[in-house]
Amino acid sequence: MRAGVAAFLQRGDRARQTRRSSESVWTTLGNHTLEATVRPSFRADEAIAETLATASAALHASDVPHVQVNSYPELPQIRIQPRHWDAALRALAADPSHHWYARRLGRIRPMTARLVAEPTGKLTVFRTWADPTGRFLGGPDVGIALSLVGDNPTPPVEAIDVVYTWVDGSDPTWQRRRDAHRGGPNDHLHDTAANRARYTTIEELRYSVRSLLRYAPWVRNIFVVTASQVPQWLADEHPGLKVVDHAEIFDDPAALPTFNSHAIESRLHHIDGLAEHYLYLNDDVFLSRYLPPSTFFDQDGNPRVFLSGLAVGDSPRTKHDAPVVAAAKNNRDLLLRLTNSPLAHRQKHVPHPQLRSVAFELEGRAPEEFERTGRAKFRSPRDLSVASSLLPYYCYLTGRGSLGSINHFYADVASWELTWRLPRLLRERDADIICLNATTHSQQRYAELIRAFYQAYFPGASRLERPPTP
Repeated sequence: MRAGVAAFLQRGDRARQTRRSSESVWTTLGNHTLEATVRPSFRADEAIAETLATASAALHASDVPHVQVNSYPELPQIRIQPRHWDAALRALAADPSHHWYARRLGRIRPMTARLVAEPTGKLTVFRTWADPTGRFLGGPDVGIALSLVGDNPTPPVEAIDVVYTWVDGSDPTWQRRRDAHRGGPNDHLHDTAANRARYTTIEELRYSVRSLLRYAPWVRNIFVVTASQVPQWLADEHPGLKVVDHAEIFDDPAALPTFNSHAIESRLHHIDGLAEHYLYLNDDVFLSRYLPPSTFFDQDGNPRVFLSGLAVGDSPRTKHDAPVVAAAKNNRDLLLRLTNSPLAHRQKHVPHPQLRSVAFELEGRAPEEFERTGRAKFRSPRDLSVASSLLPYYCYLTGRGSLGSINHFYADVASWELTWRLPRLLRERDADIICLNATTHSQQRYAELIRAFYQAYFPGASRLERPPTP
C-alpha cells in the first residue's frame, strides 16, 4: 500500500518540478500541462478577483472596449461588443504578464491566434494556479466568462449557510452512551442502522471544511451539529463558525442522546440564527472545484434537486429494507399524501440545498412523522430522511425547487476500485462533488490511501484549524 500511495502522489511530478520563474510553475490537469501562477495558499474568491482584474488590465492596455461585470459569487463576466471580440482574444493571447487559457465546449486551449479564428460566443478564460510544488489548485473553475453584450449573470442569493452533522465514533464516552441504549426493541435493527462503519472517522470533516472554504468562500456561516463533542483540530470560537449541540435543537430532552442521523436531520431547521437558504452536508462530502451559489439555488432562489439513477419504486416498505431505502419509501408515501405526486428517485449524496421556511412548513404538515423520526435513537424503519431527500423533493413538487445537474464522484471507502479511481480523480479534476461513503465497512482498509488523497487534493490548513501543538 505504501508503494501505491507514493506512486499516487508522484503523478505529474516531472511537469511540476520544472519551474518557469519564481512566480510560475508547470502543473498538470488531466492530459494537459499548463503554466500556473504559484500560490502557497489558495482561495477561490481571491483567484477569481485577480483573474478579473488582470484580464481587464490586458484589455485596457490594448484599448479594447469592454464592460466588467463583477457578479461574484457567480463567475464574473467581461462583456464585449461583437466587433471587438477578435481584438479581445488577441489582447489576452498577447498579454506578456500572464499565460491565459480558454475553455470552450469542454476543451482547454491556450489563448492563441488560432483560437481567435473560431466562431464568436461565450467562453471561459482563465489562468491556472498551483502550489509551490506545482500541485494543481484551480483553473477553469476560477476563471471568468468572456461574453457578448447581452448575456446576463444569474443574480446571487444574498446569504447561504452550511450545516454539517458530525460525530466522533471513537470517543469512549460516546460509545458507552450508544451501547447503553442498545437492546430491547433495538435488537432487531437492520445491520446498517447502527454498525460501527457509520460512526468511524479519519478526519473527513477537516478536509470537507477545507474544500468548502477554498471552493465556496461565499458561504456566510458554518454550523457543526454534534453530540457534546468538538473536533480536536477545530478552532471552535472562530467568527463564522458555530458548534451546535443536539440539546440546542431538540425540544424534547427524552429524545436525547440520539445516534440516528435521520432524527438529527429532522431538527436542523431549528438551529438558532440559521439563514433561510442553507446547504446540508455530511462530513464525507467535499467540494472539488469552485461552485457558485447558482449550482445549488436557481435564479428565483429555489433549491435545486439532484436526482440519482436509483428508483424508489412503488413496492411497500419491508423489514428487510436498509434504513436509507425504508426512509425513501416513507418519504414517497408522505409526499404522495401531501402533494398527490410521487417520489420517483432517490437523491445523490451531495450538498443538499434547503429553505428554512419550507422546512418549518413541512414539519407543520407532518407533525407525527417528524416527531416519530426525532424520537428514534437509532435508524428506524419508520424514519423520514428530511434534509437529504424529503425537503428538497417537497420544494420541487410544490413549485419551489428545480431539477439540478452536478458532476458527482461517489465511492464506497472499502472498495478496491479506490486504488485506481482516486489517482484518476486527482489527475483529471473532473468532479464537482466527491463523496467517500462508509456504509457497511470501515474505511480503515484503505485509510492510508484515502488520507493521502485528502492531503493531496486539499493541502494546507484552513483558518478554522487550530495551529499544531509544538
